[in-house]
Amino acid sequence: MKDAMRSAAPGAAERALTRPVWTRSGLLNAFAVATGYVVAYVILDVVSYVHPVAPYAITPWNPPPGLSLALLLAFGARYAPALFVAALLAELLVRGGGAGIGEIALYAFILAGGYTGIAAILVKVMRFDPRFASMRDLLVFTVTVAAGTLAISALYVGAHVVAGRFTADEFSDHALHFWVGDIIGVVVTTPFLLVHGRRRAVPRRMTAEALFQGLAILVVLATVFSMEHVAAAKFFYLLFLPLIWICVRHGFPGATAGLLATQIGLIVSVHLAGYATQSVVEFQLLMLALAITGAFLGMAVTQWRRASHALEAREADLNRAMRVAAAAEMASALAHELNQPLTAASNYVQACDIMLGRIAQTPAALSDTMRKALNEVERAGEVVRRLRDFYRGGEAHRDPVELSHLVEESMRPLRARLERHRISVVQRLAPELPPVAVDRVQIELVIHNLLGNAIDAISDARSEVREIVIEGTREGASVALVVHDSGPGVAPPVAAQLFRTFATSKPTGMGLGLAISRSIVESHGGRLWLQPAVRGARFALTLPVAP
Repeated sequence: MKDAMRSAAPGAAERALTRPVWTRSGLLNAFAVATGYVVAYVILDVVSYVHPVAPYAITPWNPPPGLSLALLLAFGARYAPALFVAALLAELLVRGGGAGIGEIALYAFILAGGYTGIAAILVKVMRFDPRFASMRDLLVFTVTVAAGTLAISALYVGAHVVAGRFTADEFSDHALHFWVGDIIGVVVTTPFLLVHGRRRAVPRRMTAEALFQGLAILVVLATVFSMEHVAAAKFFYLLFLPLIWICVRHGFPGATAGLLATQIGLIVSVHLAGYATQSVVEFQLLMLALAITGAFLGMAVTQWRRASHALEAREADLNRAMRVAAAAEMASALAHELNQPLTAASNYVQACDIMLGRIAQTPAALSDTMRKALNEVERAGEVVRRLRDFYRGGEAHRDPVELSHLVEESMRPLRARLERHRISVVQRLAPELPPVAVDRVQIELVIHNLLGNAIDAISDARSEVREIVIEGTREGASVALVVHDSGPGVAPPVAAQLFRTFATSKPTGMGLGLAISRSIVESHGGRLWLQPAVRGARFALTLPVAP
């Protein structure tokens, strides 16, 4: 029976309500399930037959209906006859068959037909998922069961009134007694069977913790029922404490197990304490509130965890997509950043070729040119390695470096361009600036990119004033660097998206330089932004002071 419940899937319960089983193996399996259910029903009826109303199946806790509804939801309405047989046998074996067989058969028919009807409404009308997959399923189950058991209690007790077993004045009290027992039996038992009937194993961690949680329930029950009868009901709310612990740790599956353990412990406690039937019904009403609250709390925790896992899965997918995009961006960044040093190296090598063709050229000049070419190639290799580290995880080899050194190293490959375009550079670095904690190569790339953009802007502007001003100042725990050129400046529409990837105002630009530069600076804990300027473009960045 338990293995068959594990195979339940969405829509399986609805198909099970109508599909026949005509094969021999199917009939044998159905017979085994029905037999096991009938035996379990009678045993549960014997165990829970406490504080009955006369010799009838009206008790403050009645778990057999919960077993019956779980059977119907898991296996289908074809097992409805088993419900009738189980109710009939329980009446004859447990209560001695005081009434006639026809009257007993009527009572059994009301119970079997009523719970078959509840199962049909849940599955076919309300589209209830027996796996309790959502908060909606729990809400539908609770409301439908509450209304259905109320109708069954009215029919069942009404039949006893018609048969002369009760008077009309006793109808409301006995109907309430019956309804409390049945709804508690269903709300506590059915979800437990449906949820845990499909669980193949209980984690060891959960099992060890469950022992302490069960002990907490016992301690609270012992505390509550060690008081006088009047005070016990007032302190019933203490049972919320272990239940909240269970719900928060294990969600809805834990809530179903905790509620069943609490219900069993409660019935044993009131029986041992000698409470009257009316007091037991009152405790069961409190238990009903506890069961509904605990079930919804457990479901809320379970749905929150599902949402968290779904979010984590989507974040993982997004991270994978971002790594792919970063790889593509890295390729573009390398093409952008390596263009100038490789072009310079190519020019130096070409110069060497020309020098070799001139006999009068001294070997010293040739050696110096070749050394410059080698330096540029090494610089290109360092750029590749550092950018690779950055795009892998934002890693940086940070060391204390003087700002003046960073500026000089960034300008060195650009001096030929500066001379060719007749651009002067004015450095206004404040004296005694503290070193900054940076990855030297990465920050040199940033400054190099800002200077290169300034050269491009001035060379295209045909301005009489052709200069770049580099300023360096101390700002608290940071050092600020400003690159201000005398070019035409940045148009407002371009400035609004200047640091976005692929945004550029250059006809042949890739739109990556400033976006990459900002990412590098921010990874160092600094900022890079465009400052307002009366003339030209004024870029500022901050870098943290070395400790």
